[in-house]
Amino acid sequence: MKILFKNNLKKSKLIGAIKHPKSIDRAIKYKQNLAAVILMTGNILTIKDYVKVLQQEGLPVILHVEKIGGLHVDDYGMDFLIEYVKPFAIVTTKSNLINKAKSKGIFVIQRIFLIDTEVYDHLVETVKHIQPDIIEIMPCRVPDLLQKLSEVSRIPIITGGLLSTTKHAINALEHGAMAVTTSNTNLWKSGLGKH
Repeated sequence: MKILFKNNLKKSKLIGAIKHPKSIDRAIKYKQNLAAVILMTGNILTIKDYVKVLQQEGLPVILHVEKIGGLHVDDYGMDFLIEYVKPFAIVTTKSNLINKAKSKGIFVIQRIFLIDTEVYDHLVETVKHIQPDIIEIMPCRVPDLLQKLSEVSRIPIITGGLLSTTKHAINALEHGAMAVTTSNTNLWKSGLGKH
């Protein structure tokens, strides 16, 4: 899946955020325009089926572990995800889950909300020591901070949140983001292509 994800990123810089089960069909319909999906819906009874359907369609699934109902992400929860659900990657806002997930051999994206300059300054100070494979910056409409961060980070950056037009997405890509994430199915339909 890692190779598929990298190859998909060469064709599209768009990652679909699936917030409702009904969006799974839309993601499959527009899969040629998506590099991957972030799954932000489901529970411990449904999540395996959602992941399986999407990955059979050639869409690497990044599972937002804090959005899955009934999931407690301790060592057993992480084992459940990796051995039973089998997503390509996880996304988390919790720093303590990164090392736990990495020790189990799964690709990890850390979601960070840039709510003020204190968070940004702390991120710049710690970026050399954090361990995710990708950092996701929220919201995407902070292009000057994306550019500064991409210049000091060895870790690739994706971004999402408050993205409502192709112009917002392209602006984020032009300022250092490797890809953008969105639940806006109109953008899934039109795609972004290479930028």
